[in-house]
Amino acid sequence: MRSITHENLPELVTRELSEKIIRNQLKPGERILEAKIAEELGISRSPVREALRILEKNRLVEMIPRKGVRVTKITAQHIEWFYDIFEVLYGLVARKAAENADSEDINSMLVALKKIEKAAERGDIENYFISIFEYASVGLKAAQNPLLEQLIIELWPSSRRIQFSSLLFRADDLKKNVTYFQRCSKYIEEGNALMAEKIIQEYARNEEAFALKIANGEKNEGESISRFSGVPLV
Repeated sequence: MRSITHENLPELVTRELSEKIIRNQLKPGERILEAKIAEELGISRSPVREALRILEKNRLVEMIPRKGVRVTKITAQHIEWFYDIFEVLYGLVARKAAENADSEDINSMLVALKKIEKAAERGDIENYFISIFEYASVGLKAAQNPLLEQLIIELWPSSRRIQFSSLLFRADDLKKNVTYFQRCSKYIEEGNALMAEKIIQEYARNEEAFALKIANGEKNEGESISRFSGVPLV
């Protein structure tokens, strides 16, 4: 880890550890040692402790009595819970974006879509991952609902973790997956709120089904799950 010096240390430590968990550099079940992190960052243990509380709230770590802090595992039940909420909230984002988006929002959406398409064409998982959240940010702005935006952003640690892990299994699936964003963009541009909401709900169900297949250890298009043993969902 790099050295951090900033007055808002807990936030920065939270961000540092979140990214490592999301990208599976800290693996499910792995212990997180407060003292070790503080020593590596050259800071006191207090901001690390506060960061771990935030991570626990975000369901990225769990504090187990007498055993310390561990990275949470993403179970099939967790995936089902998450996508139940994802489907409803993101469907609402798409619907409100179709109703409220102005020309600036549409242009920003199409720029983000182009990045998704280019990443999908190259099989570039990292930039695809970054671009789909840029697209979501544009949708949140266009929806013009601060409370909805707050709810979505609070879910982003779980959302980013589940989606990043899932994408690692599906580089060959990106071109097919990008069609959801293309169709949603079309409906938002047309102001078709009902269809924009419907396509995002369809996208959510597809993502849930794929994540559950991985969590249950099923093979995907002839690939062995053991090939990806370094990035388990469970």
